[in-house]
Amino acid sequence: MLRTKYFLPFLMAIVVASCTISGEQEEQLNNQLGNYIQAHNNGQLLQLIGLTESEAVRFYKNQGDSLFIRHFKDLKDGEKTYLTNPTYREMKTDGKLIQRKYWVEYYTNQAEINHRYCLYALSEDGGDNWLFLREDEYANSSIKGFKRLFK
Repeated sequence: MLRTKYFLPFLMAIVVASCTISGEQEEQLNNQLGNYIQAHNNGQLLQLIGLTESEAVRFYKNQGDSLFIRHFKDLKDGEKTYLTNPTYREMKTDGKLIQRKYWVEYYTNQAEINHRYCLYALSEDGGDNWLFLREDEYANSSIKGFKRLFK
């Protein structure tokens, strides 16, 4: 009975610790997420593409230059779109693969498009480096080459 009393809290501590990232990794993620959102909002296509998961970049590049640029410019009815207020929702892991889901506000100067648009942060090295995918990219089953932990 005494062993059970201590085993459950110990097991819970291990589970919680295995689902977290270090403070340094969290800071790196927050910096990269801020850079991604800023690049999107400011139309800095090279930086935005550099922070996007490479398989998505390859997929859109293979569609041709005009579709590639149009996708990353992300215009809605000819208007510039913006992402703001990222809110952490959930994290899933599989070995060194870590994926985090955020909700962001997605809008144009004229209207809100979605106040719970998903943005995904992906790390293949245990949280040291992060790349990003927007909801439509993550859900696009035609984009292959990375494992989706969220269904």
